[in-house]
Amino acid sequence: MLIRKIFPQELDWANAQYSTIKFKLSSDADFVALAELDGIRVGLGRLTFVDSTIGELGGMFVLPEYRGRKIAENIVSFLLENSSFSCLYCIPFAHLERFYEQFGFVRVCEPVVAPESVVDKFSWCAEAYESPVVLMKRG
Repeated sequence: MLIRKIFPQELDWANAQYSTIKFKLSSDADFVALAELDGIRVGLGRLTFVDSTIGELGGMFVLPEYRGRKIAENIVSFLLENSSFSCLYCIPFAHLERFYEQFGFVRVCEPVVAPESVVDKFSWCAEAYESPVVLMKRG
């Protein structure tokens, strides 16, 4: 398995994947990680800039036929290793809370204390998806 930063020409592929699952799209300002198995793109995730010390980890997606192979774990580890942010937020589906806890994320009980852009995205996610979401923070 290879985890790497996407090349600029791969951003369209990443956003096509995000479109299929109704995730917000990435921009070239995001640090997007790509997972490959035998040269096949199988998953992705990203770090989004909030401010100079705060980022958001998100966009975790593994193609269904490749799940159960620890690809998401490897993507998150890669993103954390490449993060320059002292604080990271993430907005996972509630059933994935324990997954993110293993990386040091804890649930934020009062979302209003997070930066406005994070609170706005959390609110959007809560309305956009049928599955409940939680706000988590690391650092």
